Amino acid sequence: VLNDITEKKRAEQELRYLANFDTLTGLPNRALLSERLARAIVRARRHDTMVAVLFLDLDRFKEINDSKGHAIGDLALAEAARRFLGATRKEETLARLGGDEFVLIAEGADHRAAALIAARLLQSLSEPLVLMGMPHTIGTSIGIAFYPNDGRTSEELIKHTDIAMYRAKAGGGGYRFYQAEMSTELEKHLDIAQRLGPALEAGQLQLYYQPKIRLATGELLGAEALLRWQDPELGWISPAVFIPVAEQRGMMSRLGDWVLRESCHQLKQWRTEGIAMPGRLSVNVSARQIEDPEVLGRMLEIVHAAGAAPHWLELELTESSMMGNPEHSVEILGLLAAAGFGLSIDDFGTGYSSLSYLKRFSADEIKIDISFVRNMLNDKNDYAIVNAIIAMAHSLGMSTTAEGVELEGQAEALHGMGCDVGQGYLFGRPEAAGVFADKWLRAQCR
Repeated sequence: VLNDITEKKRAEQELRYLANFDTLTGLPNRALLSERLARAIVRARRHDTMVAVLFLDLDRFKEINDSKGHAIGDLALAEAARRFLGATRKEETLARLGGDEFVLIAEGADHRAAALIAARLLQSLSEPLVLMGMPHTIGTSIGIAFYPNDGRTSEELIKHTDIAMYRAKAGGGGYRFYQAEMSTELEKHLDIAQRLGPALEAGQLQLYYQPKIRLATGELLGAEALLRWQDPELGWISPAVFIPVAEQRGMMSRLGDWVLRESCHQLKQWRTEGIAMPGRLSVNVSARQIEDPEVLGRMLEIVHAAGAAPHWLELELTESSMMGNPEHSVEILGLLAAAGFGLSIDDFGTGYSSLSYLKRFSADEIKIDISFVRNMLNDKNDYAIVNAIIAMAHSLGMSTTAEGVELEGQAEALHGMGCDVGQGYLFGRPEAAGVFADKWLRAQCR
């Protein structure tokens, strides 16, 4: 009796392939990666050698996936995988862990060899990806850990490479070797993340206000609302700590709405008391908020519900946040300006603005970053940069505000250059609403 089992064998092969390989990239999947890493660890234990594990996460992939759609996102993943594979040697194993995450196993590799592997992988993405005829710049952040020093199981090694990768991403890309203290910092990070949501609900967050001063006359010309958090157990937590956590956890829109709502309520209350803020109150707006196509409607709803008006507020957007998707930013900023909001480009000089876009942004003000103001009296390059920013802003019809003014000499030099407004400890520190009102608003009414 003869039976043709060709189709059965083909089906078995297909099932075996689907169980072990990623259909989009053709690379080994998570299951096969775990199996191969476990085998590599067994061999390394037997021969007393090392295993390097590299965890790769694509930079700026989410921007492409969200703005261009999943079809283009899949093309980006496939092309990135092809380039990574081209930079991988036959004795190394490259796998797709999931999403935009990849893992490479290099048996016998020490720190020097792992660094060379990472350099090859980074170089493979140095040229833009051409997707549907359009170039897209994408990078990768790499975390590296070793058996046996950084972990003795597959799970420990993957966990520690993931931690190191996030450190690399926070540092702007490249690669980082895992260090034990990174786990301690991650635990603190997770603790902050778990506390932040409940803190917002419990009213632990509050706004402080820092004055903005007209340099020519010394009069108050508005203020900036700054977010502060005092945890019952941890005490004061710096915005430099919890804002990055909020960004990673996707909480910036929620935080931004809260800040805008509280700012509007406070402005309304001061007006009710007869101590209205002169000028506008500046409120920081995140890149995540600007990416939302419904941002204008939501902001107007918040402002009107509080009994406030858009022209009471100035929205501060960082230079880098607007250049993530400049065409979209031009459109959104135009709508916000038309609705009556003032607009300011924050941290100017630290991003990568193109003048062709800068002239199209409907901004009223450029804020000169503190990093230039701090050393402008001692560094001729910083002095020249500040002077150039002021001249350029005025030529585009924008006013200028210098951040971080702490010395009389800085204020005098800025005024001499034509800078309009100063903000910094020389004039006043951020203070709670009541203290700010007594010191600045009620004082001018006497």
